Amino acid sequence: MCREGVDLTTLKVSLKQQADRLRLEQDHLRQWAALAGNVALEGVSLKLQECCRELSAAEGLIREAAAELAEVQMGGGTGAGGVTVAPV
Repeated sequence: MCREGVDLTTLKVSLKQQADRLRLEQDHLRQWAALAGNVALEGVSLKLQECCRELSAAEGLIREAAAELAEVQMGGGTGAGGVTVAPV
């Protein structure tokens, strides 16, 4: 991605979509973990639960990044690398 013509709205929307996908994957992992636990595969279930926790942490970081982009867009100011971002 080039530094000129960076579309912050597209980036922000993309990050929100990524966070939504991670939320969906967490739901799927919870279901698989429950299934594994029900068929006496506790080790597998525990690993899937840990994956779910880590996805939750990743989702939170992505949402924070999207919120930071929203703040930059609304307030203008300087983004990373000294690039000036003007609100649209």
